[in-house]
Amino acid sequence: MFDRAEKRPRPGFDLSSHELAGVSRAAILAPVPSRVIWSLPLPHRGRFRAYVAAVPRQSTPPAGPVRVRVGISDDRIYEGLGDAVLATAEPRWVEISADLSAHAGWQWSLFYHPDRITWRIVLAADPMSDTPPQVLWGSPQILTDTDSALEYTARRQRHD
Repeated sequence: MFDRAEKRPRPGFDLSSHELAGVSRAAILAPVPSRVIWSLPLPHRGRFRAYVAAVPRQSTPPAGPVRVRVGISDDRIYEGLGDAVLATAEPRWVEISADLSAHAGWQWSLFYHPDRITWRIVLAADPMSDTPPQVLWGSPQILTDTDSALEYTARRQRHD
């Protein structure tokens, strides 16, 4: 789904495999600052998970820290769901996760029906110095239980 994502800035993203501290992961290499945004409905009891890392560019002075964020938007409001500050001194994978369950299913409201909304999952990287690193978003995925996955698939087939 990477090719369908909205990327800001447009150039500078790449897909590859990276090994850090002996652990290899498929990853999105992103410039800093940047945003990657996917528009999609969400499964019930969904959870976003990725492993992030800051990797230095070939620059002098050394790259400083970077803040990564996971958020969600319905094109009206943005809600931050998780963040982490990463340093480049010893690049390593750091797990970042966010509970998406409040954004799927039916809520007790006459007006709010999350199942009818196409959500925008936002992965952001913000510099914290004049010399930012690059960011790796390793193995990004939305996880859920088997029942929710089957229900999600059936719901998608009815709407397509």
